[in-house]
Amino acid sequence: MEQLFTLPDITIRYMSSNEDWTTEREESLEDIVWVLVLEGKIGIGVDAFEYRLQDSESIVIQPNQSFRLFADSTETTYVSFRFAASRLNGFENKLNPTSPPVAVMSTRKLLGEWSSRWFLGIDSTVDVMTFIQHHLSDSIVDENIFAPVLRVIHDSYHTELRIEELSRIVHQSKYQFIRSFRERIGQTPYQYITRQRLIHAKSLLRYSDLTLLAISQEVGFNSPAQLNKHFAEWVGCTPARFRENKGHHLKRD
Repeated sequence: MEQLFTLPDITIRYMSSNEDWTTEREESLEDIVWVLVLEGKIGIGVDAFEYRLQDSESIVIQPNQSFRLFADSTETTYVSFRFAASRLNGFENKLNPTSPPVAVMSTRKLLGEWSSRWFLGIDSTVDVMTFIQHHLSDSIVDENIFAPVLRVIHDSYHTELRIEELSRIVHQSKYQFIRSFRERIGQTPYQYITRQRLIHAKSLLRYSDLTLLAISQEVGFNSPAQLNKHFAEWVGCTPARFRENKGHHLKRD
């Protein structure tokens, strides 16, 4: 079931399905798109990156990005809010891609209230934007602090990256760095590094004939077993199954 509600400056899409589905790739243009998973798991491709979200997790798609959503046959429900970036003054280009979990029950309640009012009138637009601003206000990234760290991770994900060395870049203790990184980026440093390795592993599985051992070594994992473990947790299938399916869909073993 899919429902589409349109307000001035905002489009809300509600989708619930227990079958395989995928959306056409879209361009965000001058908009921000906030996708919130209410039930199940979905995959989201944003430019060259892919994310896997589950219940209560969300992602922010910035202006001038391309994206598509997809899922396997498990029951999935999500809602997306597409709105003009100008509606979030000061938020543009500062929103962390993976936002903190939000309250699913309160979101469902608000959706019911908005739907019963048929999303009519400027008051509804204000209500929706108030809700969005409230939940996204904690996901602003302080780019000046963490940009150098992210550059190091993106350039050296395939090497052994020590948290102590990364924390020194921003002049923080190890534990202060882990806490502040998670608050700002939405993941621990270890999770972020692992995700970068998996993103590149997926590319090699799609476009190379390298063995799993070679891919593991190429992206920084100690063994194929370590690659298998993290890949299955994030993507939902083994690297071998992903390669067999050409990476088109999320599949479970």
